[in-house]
Amino acid sequence: MKEELDKKLVKAFPLLYGDRNAPMQSTAMCWGFPGDGWFDIIWDLSSKLEPIIQKFIDENQDTELYPKASQVKEKHGGLRFYMSCGTDEIFGLISEAETLSYKTCEECGKPGEERGGGWIYTHCDSCHENWDGIRSKRWEEK
Repeated sequence: MKEELDKKLVKAFPLLYGDRNAPMQSTAMCWGFPGDGWFDIIWDLSSKLEPIIQKFIDENQDTELYPKASQVKEKHGGLRFYMSCGTDEIFGLISEAETLSYKTCEECGKPGEERGGGWIYTHCDSCHENWDGIRSKRWEEK
């Protein structure tokens, strides 16, 4: 995910992504977020989770042990959103977002579908056709 979108998520949802810049010995959030195309899915999910986390903190008065994201990634063409702990409500919202990711292009956010070819991706027709160029551009930017 582009750095500006990454920072936007971390700033807007400080409880959920409090470990975003923590070392890899304590969290997999150090690796960041998957493709830009899933930004809206992640934003929508985050906007639902942040108030649940705040309520959890308010009710438990424990600001050290509360649900937070421990990893957000792509796997087998879909979004994977892992939490340090959670409730049925939290895991239900995550399941909805993960399901939506299988119909959304990870690169651009347009409607997409799972594509094979050695690695499974969820792409729209255009991103699928241009995948080699997209991947090459990423490596050039690093």
